[in-house]
Amino acid sequence: MQAASRVFPDDAPAKLPQLGFGCASLGSRVAPKDGLNALARAYDEGVRWFDVAPPYGAGRAEAILGEFLAGRRDARVTTKVGLAAPNASGAMRLAYAFGRPLVRAGSGLRRAFRGLGATRNQHLPLTAQLIASSIRRSLKELRRDAVEVYALHDPAPGDLARDDVLRAMEDALAHGLARRIAVAGSPEACLAAARSGARFSLLQMGVDPYRGVRGLFDLGARDIALHGVYGVAARRQRLLAALRARPAAARALVEAGYDGPPERALERAMLDAAFDLANGGVVLASMFGQGHVEANLARWRAGRFAGAAALIDGIDRVR
Repeated sequence: MQAASRVFPDDAPAKLPQLGFGCASLGSRVAPKDGLNALARAYDEGVRWFDVAPPYGAGRAEAILGEFLAGRRDARVTTKVGLAAPNASGAMRLAYAFGRPLVRAGSGLRRAFRGLGATRNQHLPLTAQLIASSIRRSLKELRRDAVEVYALHDPAPGDLARDDVLRAMEDALAHGLARRIAVAGSPEACLAAARSGARFSLLQMGVDPYRGVRGLFDLGARDIALHGVYGVAARRQRLLAALRARPAAARALVEAGYDGPPERALERAMLDAAFDLANGGVVLASMFGQGHVEANLARWRAGRFAGAAALIDGIDRVR
């Protein structure tokens, strides 16, 4: 699962979040047919945000998503520039083809599979030419005239001070290829974007929700919404260890209404915390697994996530 954090001041009025579909595994760890079925389930249930990038799915995700979205003009798509898929090779294709049954078997195997050198994305030097050409390639793959969001993908903070980069991103707006521009990366890069003076309206952070966010509060970044994402895997493991080692932490979770096996209770609570923090943004979740769409939609539609972020943060502090 992936989730969003808030970049509005604490006294800003709360806004209802949206649920989006993260497509990083589409076409790689998730076979195209299975991915298309999962996308259809989510769309039929009202999901309209889809997050993708050129390297996702070993370079196949944009084309598969484009196939699915043909004729579905109400869908909103985010794509990015700055990373490339691993070199297409027979070894990599075999790794994914034979690896899919294995990674479904357990989290340890999933981590090992992700660690294979053949499956790692590559950083590309950001240039104005790359920014201009990448969005046109993405639009062709996605079968769209424009995307809702075009984001710099894991840029260095210094890239946000470069006139050529900022002008190229704003050109995507001016030419109608993107309706919004964004930065998807570290808190440092997001802070640099907020300070840049460019028309970035969305930020994605790849870390725990509280690191770096205060700096955005201090900047008064009321016009910058958080669309997206921080990876929650590391924090989930830390919180699960806390639940197992500290009875007070486990009691706090149960008393808040999250009962059942600790892994499942924590999963529900963390998703609620993401919605709690989003404040009108989009919470991205990978929903390819059986039942994930239904489970995530159930939490979203219940709308009972106020206070969940403070609960999760508190479990980290319980001794």
